[in-house]
Amino acid sequence: AAALASAAGTNGATAMRSAPPRVPAEELVGVHAQATKLAEWLSLALDEPELLKTLGATPHLGVLITGPAGVGKATLARSVTAPRRIVELDGPSVGAAEGGARLREVAEAVADVASGRGGILLITDIDALLPADPEPVATLILDQLRAAMAETSVAFIATTAHPAGVDARLRAPDLCDRELALPLPTATMRKALLEQLLRKVPTGDLKLEAIALRTPGFVVSDLAALCREAALRAASRVSKEQADPRLTQEDLVGALAVIRPLSRSGMEELAIGSLGLDDVGDMVETKQALTESVLWPLRHPDSFARLGIEPPRGVLLYGPPGCGKTFLVRALAGSGQLSVHVVKGAELLDKWVGASERAVRELFQRARDSAPSLIFLDEVDALAPRRGQSSDSGVGDRVVAALLTELDGVEPLRDVVVLGATNRPELIDPALLRPGRLERLVFVPPPDAAARLEILRTAGRSVPLTDDVDLVALAQDLDGYSAADCAALLREAALAAMRRDVAAADVSAADLAAARAVVRPSLDPDQVEALRKYAENRS
Repeated sequence: AAALASAAGTNGATAMRSAPPRVPAEELVGVHAQATKLAEWLSLALDEPELLKTLGATPHLGVLITGPAGVGKATLARSVTAPRRIVELDGPSVGAAEGGARLREVAEAVADVASGRGGILLITDIDALLPADPEPVATLILDQLRAAMAETSVAFIATTAHPAGVDARLRAPDLCDRELALPLPTATMRKALLEQLLRKVPTGDLKLEAIALRTPGFVVSDLAALCREAALRAASRVSKEQADPRLTQEDLVGALAVIRPLSRSGMEELAIGSLGLDDVGDMVETKQALTESVLWPLRHPDSFARLGIEPPRGVLLYGPPGCGKTFLVRALAGSGQLSVHVVKGAELLDKWVGASERAVRELFQRARDSAPSLIFLDEVDALAPRRGQSSDSGVGDRVVAALLTELDGVEPLRDVVVLGATNRPELIDPALLRPGRLERLVFVPPPDAAARLEILRTAGRSVPLTDDVDLVALAQDLDGYSAADCAALLREAALAAMRRDVAAADVSAADLAAARAVVRPSLDPDQVEALRKYAENRS
């Protein structure tokens, strides 16, 4: 590795790469304001330095462009700087070399851009070259950058997806004194980006708005990958059918099952499939409360702004085990087309000081990077118990404090809703349940006869039942059964039919009777009554 790094330095500026073709500035989607601002800064610093000097301002320009990975930071810089001369350094490539080679790479780039011709020095992903925990060579690299910016004909632009991971000295007044943030694309921006990416592709009748709604957290590079995958599917289909090349809506929908956004590439996700709230039997009031608290703030933020109120930040689902709390979350994610971040029980807890708080911060940062998103805290009573009552060296108390800070801290929580689920709400720290945090408490009651009938009908849509099966009478007779028990009853009845005849094509009343002997009600009457009293006291 050292020999390769030395050879890189000897051969000279191997990390200086020829810039990709520049995208015309008018084709940039959703960042016109940032492009206009950057163009204005470049014009004043490089074309009218005497005007700035007359007004008492130094003509140097250093800009740090921040934003999620793949959002188009370098593309914006290349587009706006056209047709000016640009010298580009790849931060990760230079940062991978040993210290001396790194310094030579930067020095050669600086010498090139500071020559008589002048121009713009662009360093992409500068956090890899100048990390927050710097090495001694970082000071020399910063000196080289200052020397370049001392020239009146030189501007410096750096990009990073991790602004907190950059050497703090880079933001000094004589270096990057200005910062430009690129946002995560909204659904409207994603539709416009898809139109731009597919403008030269022969297509059928595409409904790009539907694709845009199903791609929360996707940036332009993710959408480009989606279009490539759809093109591969279309090419395979056209090759088999010997048809005219054409990309269809089905190709794009199929690609959605394969492509994941960069913001969620290293984490598990809740498998939602095509499940929606309509697939949840009964629970009318519960579904309405979740729609108002979770879907409305993410789908209709303009309505909340028009009425001058902040949407609720969090919801707590509580009820007996097996009554559909987690199932509701899956249906909610499917209905709202949200990116879902799941935390189960106390998996954020860590014995090392600071590790748990960092895990909470990273969880919320991932949710912000893939907004609109839903953070689901399953068994939240284990994650956020009452403070001062645990014997875990204060880990639980620190996690609760970190959750409270993220939910209702100085930095506002935008396009992110937190949803907790528990069957022991009395164990949760009260500070987590006040307005501004998990402020909406939704009781998920055990199903009554009408609800059990809806659950049986919903769960039995794909189960071929014979005419002698009376679901109405069965629902009346299942007192004490939870939603999970009702679904398990149908599964056991299908297995009973297979035991009777492995080639059975339907499920009879006798099979259901046999299943009743195996699947017993799991609800605890005392726990159900305690939860009902808790709900009455809260209301």
